[in-house]
Amino acid sequence: MTPHDKAVKALKDGGYQLKRQRKHELWYNPELNRAIPLKTHDFDDDDLRYILKEIKHNQTLGRA
Repeated sequence: MTPHDKAVKALKDGGYQLKRQRKHELWYNPELNRAIPLKTHDFDDDDLRYILKEIKHNQTLGRA
């Protein structure tokens, strides 16, 4: 599984839905009212760590 595939799985598991796809994919969580952009090219492990951090951060903000 590629880092991009892992990020997509984490976003889906976190309640995010694909809102649009252009140069970047925009994943939106309607419950938290938060969006996370996801690169579609040159996605690596550093990008995956960033996405996982953003998901966790948004969940923390959503509970506050």
